[in-house]
This record gives sequence, C-alpha cells and structure tokens, in this order.
Amino acid sequence: PKRESKFQPNREPTFRVRGVPNDWDRNKLESFLAERDIAAAPVVQSLAKEFHGRSQAATVFFQNTCQLPLKISLPAYSGQFGEQRILTLDHDFIGITSLFTPPQQDHKVDIIAISGLGGHAFGSFKERDREHMWLRDALPHGMIDESDKHFARIMVYGYESSVPNSDSFQNLEDIATSLHSDLRTLSFDSSFKPIVLIAHSLGGLVAKQVLISLCMSKDKVNRSLKRAIYGIAFFGVPHDGMDISSLIPMAGDGPNRFLLESIGSTNSQVLSIQQREFSKALGGPGESEVVSFYETRLSPTALKDEGGRWSMSGKPAALVSKASATHCRPWEDGPEHICAINRTHSEMVKFSVEDPEYDKVLGRIRSLAQHAITARRSM
Repeated sequence: PKRESKFQPNREPTFRVRGVPNDWDRNKLESFLAERDIAAAPVVQSLAKEFHGRSQAATVFFQNTCQLPLKISLPAYSGQFGEQRILTLDHDFIGITSLFTPPQQDHKVDIIAISGLGGHAFGSFKERDREHMWLRDALPHGMIDESDKHFARIMVYGYESSVPNSDSFQNLEDIATSLHSDLRTLSFDSSFKPIVLIAHSLGGLVAKQVLISLCMSKDKVNRSLKRAIYGIAFFGVPHDGMDISSLIPMAGDGPNRFLLESIGSTNSQVLSIQQREFSKALGGPGESEVVSFYETRLSPTALKDEGGRWSMSGKPAALVSKASATHCRPWEDGPEHICAINRTHSEMVKFSVEDPEYDKVLGRIRSLAQHAITARRSM
C-alpha cells in the first residue's frame, strides 16, 4: 500500500508579537507564552530588535489554536515613564516588522519587502502550507560579509489591500503616503542606512510612487531618505498594467474598484504618468539599480463558488506579462537586471528550502545590497 506522508499542512497563521523586552531571548518569550497557553505549543521563529529600538518583535507559530489574548501585560516591566509594558499579538503585520536585525556595529544596509495586491506582509513570502519564509529564514544568512558577519536588517511592510468586501477607497498615492511615513521612522539622527526594496506586484507601484514623492520634496529627511534608497528588486510588478478581468467582479462596485482599474492593462493613465516620473526619480546609472523578475507560469484567476465565496481557482491566465514586468528603465535590459521566475504570479515570491529559483533571487539581491553599501561609501 502507498505510504501516507507524515506532513500535515499548516493552516494556523503566524503571529507577530510586539513589545518584547530587549533583554528577552527566544526561550524566555516562548516560556512566557507557553505558561499562559500551554496547549497552543508556541514556537518562536524569529526575534529581532524593532527599528525604534525600544523593544523587539517576534514571529511565533502556534502548533495548536492559540487562545491567548491579543494584549498581555508584563507586570515586572514598565516603560521609560512608568507606563505598563504590554505584549501585543496580531497576524495582520500592518506597518514595518523587523524579521532580522544584525548587531549594531555590523549593520550596513536595510532590506524592506513590500507585498502585493490582496497580499500579506508575511504570508505572501512564506512557502505555501509550510513554515519556511525566505526573508526570515534564508535571506539574513545570505547577507554576510567576508568576516562571516551579518550586515543586513530584514523587514517587511504590510498594508491593507484585500479585493473582496473591501471598504477602502485608497489609491496608489494613499498607500504610498503610509509607506513613506513609516520609512521616515528608520532614520537615526536624520540619516539612513542604505536601503534596498523588494517589491511584489502592487507593492512595486507603491514603491515607485514613494520615490516620486521623495524626488519632489525639499524636506531634509525626505532628501536623505531619497539618497538612501539605492535599489529595488521588482517581482511581477505591472509597470504597464496587469490582467484584472477576474478581479473586477470580485471588487464589484466597491470603493476599491478605482485602485484596481488604475493598474489594469488597458491604457492606464495613472501608470503611464507614474512610469514617466519614476524614470527621473530613482537616479541614473551608478546612482541606483533596478532588477526585474517576471513570472513564466499561468496563474489561477478569481472565481466565485455557489456559496458566494471567492477563491483563486478560475481559468489560468498570465496576470502580468513579461513586457509589463520588465518595462522599467531602458539601460537595465540585460540578464543581470531581468530574470525569469518559473512560477505563477503569487508563487514567484514563495521559495522552499534549497530552491533553485531562490538562488537566482539571492544572487541579485545580495548584489544590490553590496552595491548600495559601496555607493554610500563613495558619496
């Protein structure tokens, strides 16, 4: 008889735990959570100092359903002004979350990943039905210098971008404004580490919009932030639009329909203007660098079942064409800047352990990071 696999797909979400005291390690946090819900069997998978430095953020997987409250008081700890210290749990990952922070003396570059339309800051980059999340579990160890020291802080940025039943009427500029505000908080004494952005799908359009607004700003911090952003790795970013035909019925006449239509592949004026402005915003050759990855597999489209539930199980389609995904800057058209990923649109940012597709990505992101550091030294 055929042997059954012991692997059981994980359906429980990964939680983010914020407010972890700086003097706690993984074991301390794991014990603290287990004491309050031992049946949940928590496993702390990462613990990193937050960008503000006041506390740490963790990613935690509960092997069984978590019954913990979303806010847990730390009675033995109080803040700078005597306020109560609290651990907060969530699985939305809105805003900036640190996944890995190197020692301060080794920290040379910041890498920030931005998810796409209907995506999730953490889940979009996690292997489907498994726990491997390459930004957390692999990328930090690919960013080591000749002395075997980790030099990159790895973060993810999350924002609300669901398509069905959305009550949001935000547009590209609105989402970019939120990201812009959060990026400003990364400054230390009005200066920034060199920054490399990893952007999937809509996230790339958001990143471009941020660069455009920074380019037009006279504010000192904004100008410093603009100089800090050296490179972007675009994954399936629809510079010339994408196939939204199956998404429009999902949005219906909801307030987010305008956002969807603005990134469609049919004569999007929003994207045309953005592309023209972006070509001047990031900087020329030597000042900046862009790498574009494009999908080479058809993606399932949105389909509504008899119960009124939407799922990505419809007729396969090419959501973002190669031409759209690679229509960026004319001088970056060689194989070192354009690379195929043999995946669907959503799967192109999900990698497994020892994944050959990941090796392609790692090499190019590491190159961006190293060039960002070199460019900073020569400024």
